[in-house]
This record gives sequence, C-alpha cells and structure tokens, in this order.
Amino acid sequence: MHHHYIDRFAYQDSPIHRLDPRAKILAVAAYSVVLISFGRHELPSPWFVIFPAVLLLWGGIPLWFVAKHTLLVSPFVLCLVLFSPVFDRASVSVGGMTLRAGWLTAASVMIRFVLGMAALIALASTTRFPQLLKGLEKLGVPGLLVTQLRFLYRYLFVLVDEVMHLRQARRARDAGRGPIGWRWRAGAGLVGVLFVRTLEQAERTHQAMIARGYDGTIRIAYPLRWRRGDGLFLAATAGYLLAVRGAGLWGAWISG
Repeated sequence: MHHHYIDRFAYQDSPIHRLDPRAKILAVAAYSVVLISFGRHELPSPWFVIFPAVLLLWGGIPLWFVAKHTLLVSPFVLCLVLFSPVFDRASVSVGGMTLRAGWLTAASVMIRFVLGMAALIALASTTRFPQLLKGLEKLGVPGLLVTQLRFLYRYLFVLVDEVMHLRQARRARDAGRGPIGWRWRAGAGLVGVLFVRTLEQAERTHQAMIARGYDGTIRIAYPLRWRRGDGLFLAATAGYLLAVRGAGLWGAWISG
C-alpha cells in the first residue's frame, strides 16, 4: 500500500484542486454545520445537493469512488437509522399526512450523512494531504493534533507493510492449513512481534529526523497562497448556504 491510495485524485488539475485548502476547509465546515442544524424530524432541501455535486463534478471525482467510500463507513450510521423507527414511535404531521417520527428521523439522518460524506470526500480528494494538514495548521488547529495526523499519513503504510510481511511469513510456515488453536497462538505472537518492531522503527525514524534537523515544523514545497478566487469561492458558498437554509426556515415559519 502507498500514499496513492489516499491521494488518488488529489494530484489532478481542476479549478477546485487549485483553490487554497483553507477556503475548501472553511466551506465544507460551514456546509457541515448547516446540515447539523436540521432537527431530527426535518429533511434537508434538495438544493443541498448542489454544493457537493459541484465540488465532485468540477473536481473530476467519479461518483463510484464517492459511493464506495461512503459505503465503507455506512454501517455505523445504519445502526442508528435502523433502530430509529423502533425507539421513536411518535407521530408527526408532514404536508397533511401523518407519519411515524422514527421513519422521518431515519430518512433525515441518512440524507444528511450521505451529503456530508460527499462533501468531505470532495475535500479530501481535491486537496493533497500535506496541504490539507498545512491548511488546518494555518486555521489554528492544535499543532499536536496536526503532527499526529501528519505522522499517521507518513508511516501508516510502513506499519501495514510490516503486518503483511508477518502474515506472509506465517502462511509460509503452515500453508494456511495449520490447526485453529495453533493459528490463534501464532496470531497473538505476531501482535507482540509487531509491537516490538513498531517501537524499533519509531526509534530509528526519530533518530533519522533529529539527524536531519527536524525541529517540529514540517515545511511543504509549495506554500499556501490566498488568492481572490478563494475569497470569491468562500463568499459564494456562504451566500448559497444562507439562501438555502434561510428559505427552509422561512417556509417552516410560514407553515407554522
């Protein structure tokens, strides 16, 4: 496994890719906050599809990629969605129709989850991870958290490769047909070996970084630059969110 797995589409060239990471982070954060502001019995307007759709289509991110990664994390939300009709048995009136509140809650949570995931995937897929972390750092995210994410990005695949080597070595010894009890004991031993190797690798990495003058600051080759287009993008996003959310609140107030 390599960093190409994370940055698969981040090195493309499009108007969305060329935006400053800070503008994209703020826009997606504002969009997420507006989605969260809906009540559990409220359904977001179809107009909320526009923001993630523009980012994905303009950025050249295929929809199958979005669907795949949304499905990967969907089991956590599906548990909440499936049990909503069971625990929320109240009735609500929508457009003159009486519906069970649990089903309305399930639909609201699922729609907001899909829209939010689409926006986050658009952000991650149109921004190189080092630049994304630099944008978070510039926006005031605690340096310790950013450093942990940076090291996770750099060395996660080293750990994964080590695990794959250990599994391959175990299979070479039993051809995948050893007794179940023996394989369980061997698996427990692999965890211990992996822990020791991880500590050794961390020590070697730390010494190498100190030898190269690491002082806790990561410098990227292309510094972030805020341009006029970034401000226009952020202003357009703010206007769009105010218009769409404001229209929904106005309609709810009129109907109420």
